[in-house]
Amino acid sequence: MTTITAIHPQPTPGPDATHAVDQLVASAQLAFNAYQSFTQAQVDAVCAAVVTVARQHAKDLAFLAWKETGRGVAEDKAIKNIYASQYIWNAIKDDRTVGLIHDDPAQGLQQYAEPLGILAGITPVTNPTSTVIFKALLSLKTRNAIIFGLHPQAQQCGAATVHLLAEAATKAGAPAGLIQCIAHPSLEASNALMNHDQVALVLATGGPGMVKAAYSTGKPALGVGPGNAPAYIERSADLEATANDLLLSKSFDNSMICASENSIVVDRAIYPELKAALTARGAYFVPDTQVAQLTAAVIDPARRTVRGPIAGQSAEKIARLAGLTVPAGTKLLIAKLDGIGPHFLLSGEKLCPVLSLYLANDQASAFALCRALLDYGGLGHTAVIHTQDPTIATAFGEAMPACRVLVNTPGSLGGIGGLFNQLTPSLTLGTGSYGKNSISHNLTDMDLLNIKTVAQATRHPNDLIGELRDLIHAK
Repeated sequence: MTTITAIHPQPTPGPDATHAVDQLVASAQLAFNAYQSFTQAQVDAVCAAVVTVARQHAKDLAFLAWKETGRGVAEDKAIKNIYASQYIWNAIKDDRTVGLIHDDPAQGLQQYAEPLGILAGITPVTNPTSTVIFKALLSLKTRNAIIFGLHPQAQQCGAATVHLLAEAATKAGAPAGLIQCIAHPSLEASNALMNHDQVALVLATGGPGMVKAAYSTGKPALGVGPGNAPAYIERSADLEATANDLLLSKSFDNSMICASENSIVVDRAIYPELKAALTARGAYFVPDTQVAQLTAAVIDPARRTVRGPIAGQSAEKIARLAGLTVPAGTKLLIAKLDGIGPHFLLSGEKLCPVLSLYLANDQASAFALCRALLDYGGLGHTAVIHTQDPTIATAFGEAMPACRVLVNTPGSLGGIGGLFNQLTPSLTLGTGSYGKNSISHNLTDMDLLNIKTVAQATRHPNDLIGELRDLIHAK
């Protein structure tokens, strides 16, 4: 088995970023052209080989990501790498993505799948290796080529992943150049890649600025925005199970998945019992007098987002940085807030094991709080409810402007799908028009295809003309 180490790519030939991108695109175009002759069986064999290698090196790549970024939990990142390879592949392996994919003789309809071309893959620091695996696999399955613009703080682990997958693909018979990355990340290089005339689509995962840039290229873009998921703990909820779900979700990779809960809204009547259940599992409820200092440590007031050094850190480390004394083994920090918005900065997305807490007097006020939280940086993403009353779950789903409404499941691992529910497994979660995204579902291989429909005549033109004339002259 190949030993994976951090890769320090050699400088890309060329005097500037634009020229370097031109060379990458030229190589990708040659590979893309050659890949078009591959049959479905050949495409699937290439994908299977890439999946095998990614799964075999899941731990190695996870450790590189953890070491380089200093965020999250290495073991959890390995799980995400396995999810991005094996779980995603299990979900799409039987999809037809080459040639005729649907034939309906009764309706006279045939559908043919064709690739988009060269894709620009922009990746985040939060999930640097798993996102590369996910996007590369979908690109290969759909006979596209992909060039990655890696996050500057995750360049080495991202490049190592790209090179590993590219090598596996070529060993399985794929043309060289289907999977590449920019050697030296920069804003200029990313913009040159996204705006290149021969790039057909931009797959952007990152901060709001990067996603907005992707949608501003004048070409199709599939970018996803931030999440600020609320979780409503309704009075009928199984509180022991709910506490387990919250701890699992927020502590997994130190809350690096954007679907993880950021706030809990709790019916006041059950708060003491829920607090006891969470405390017993490692949650620490920050005293009201110390919420301000936690907020100052976690949130950058100028940007109203989590501070870079805080994202993906453990609860104990965050407490230490905030000057809080917490019990050993603390996994989650919970701070009670009285409002939502820029005057209550901890009410936004946090990307770390910190939850804001709100108490609701009734269902109507709980729904209103959850909607307000979504309005403050989470529109369209994810909302969670814990309840044993299906009518309340249905009402919550209808009321929330979120494209994923999760019932009695952990937000982070529930939102990506395929683990606790039957949502499409994915690492790119669309937020729809709510969040200014072009899709409102979990991205999958079908989103990276052009589907051509051949429609046969099912009735004679004279019959239709006669019918229309009869309608015109009917009294």
